[in-house]
Amino acid sequence: MHLAPAVVLAVTLLPVLVVAVVNIPLFPNDLPDDGLKPVARQPQHFQLGGAATKIKLTNIINAEYYGSITIGTPGQQFNVVFDTGSSDLWVPSIYSPITDKASQIHNKYNNASSRTYKANGKPFKIQYVTGEVRGYLSQDSVTLAGMTVKSQTFGEAIYESRNYLEHVPDGVLGMSFRSAAFSQQATVFDNMVSQRVVSDPVFSFYLNRNESGAIGGVLTLGGTDPDYYTGDFTFVGVTKRRYWQFKMDRVAIAGGARTFCIWGCQAIADTGTALIVGPFKEIEKLNRILGAVRVPSKPGIFVFDCSRVHGLPNVDFILNGKALPLSSDDYVVKVTKRGQTICLSGFSGAKITKQIGQNVWVLGDVFIGAYYTLFDKRRKRVGFAKAKKLNRK
Repeated sequence: MHLAPAVVLAVTLLPVLVVAVVNIPLFPNDLPDDGLKPVARQPQHFQLGGAATKIKLTNIINAEYYGSITIGTPGQQFNVVFDTGSSDLWVPSIYSPITDKASQIHNKYNNASSRTYKANGKPFKIQYVTGEVRGYLSQDSVTLAGMTVKSQTFGEAIYESRNYLEHVPDGVLGMSFRSAAFSQQATVFDNMVSQRVVSDPVFSFYLNRNESGAIGGVLTLGGTDPDYYTGDFTFVGVTKRRYWQFKMDRVAIAGGARTFCIWGCQAIADTGTALIVGPFKEIEKLNRILGAVRVPSKPGIFVFDCSRVHGLPNVDFILNGKALPLSSDDYVVKVTKRGQTICLSGFSGAKITKQIGQNVWVLGDVFIGAYYTLFDKRRKRVGFAKAKKLNRK
């Protein structure tokens, strides 16, 4: 296989995507809770209506999806990643030093310009796999799609590591559980529920994998939107109330000819991670079977020969006894820049698995793009339904 040119090209075209490969904060002792059991699959639908509200998302080369919020009164606008792999809201502060280059290229929050600002001052630091941010906590109103959350604690970042120079969004709005919040404060969505801004404590994501589509993605707060999925949901119960983490039965190629996560493992549904991330040895073997090769300067990243991706086998993710297949159209990520295209494998190996457990997979945008994903806080479960493929331009 003549993959050398593709490997060289990958080194030059991948900085933005690699930065977004995995975005889960690191905690010690992140092991599953044995007492929480999966729930049975149920053919239940949540309808859009009542207090359910949609937020349109922008798609950046299928690597990041972001939407708009405002903070303060009058509102100051920010573009944020709605991240189910973390729990804190942070945006750059106007008080970040001029030497912090990442902050200087993004929108910055000015607390002196807000009538609803309340000082907190407690320092915060969030260490992600791909970098870190730090600053201090503040409190203000946060508005999403016309719905306002009062007295929300969030981070004013005065330092962002250099990798954030590659990010288009200004900050992150975490949508996992409060126990994962470095601020130790209620999340934005938790406050939406407690302040009755939404009536049903569920939210759902549609991520369009057609980056030229008119709709980059949709976040629905308080329900689901059947315009973006088909069929019934497959539900799995949350096994650790920090991340949206659940038991995965196994991963199989070609209907079970090759199997990974063979005795079952833990998985996390994470909209803030671009690819599907798993234990390095298993991911390396999976890619080798599929015909992808590793990019030497990008550990855990693999590429295909674009002329040979058609006809690759499905990769099945078995959840609660049901196979949820990904085709090569789903797991081959085509990245084009300056007229050149590489075919990136959607399966990446990363050290994150050693931080949150020895056998954990992170199902990022590659998976969520194929399966409309429902996050149900009341019932502590995650649901997956086949996403509709929208090709509107």
